[in-house]
Amino acid sequence: MDSHLLPEEKLAILQASDLRRKWHSLDDHRVCVLCDRTITGRQIEVVRDPGGTYSVHCPTPGCPSVSSDWFYQGNASSASRPVTHGTREASIWSG
Repeated sequence: MDSHLLPEEKLAILQASDLRRKWHSLDDHRVCVLCDRTITGRQIEVVRDPGGTYSVHCPTPGCPSVSSDWFYQGNASSASRPVTHGTREASIWSG
């Protein structure tokens, strides 16, 4: 998980993973359209695979959402479910 990431590293991963919305801080809020939970950047789970690629996931147990499923709080788009969703990965940190 993300237990050994510095806050600025986690923010950079969120920024690279979410090309549609800006992340200014880990305190920014998003609404997950799959589980209807309001989450912050601090709560989002970051997973690094053996190849060094990071992926971000909703912190709600059992929720399969990724950054493309998260919308700004109060955004009209958050009321509609996306037609498709998949993983969005960022490999900006390796080593």
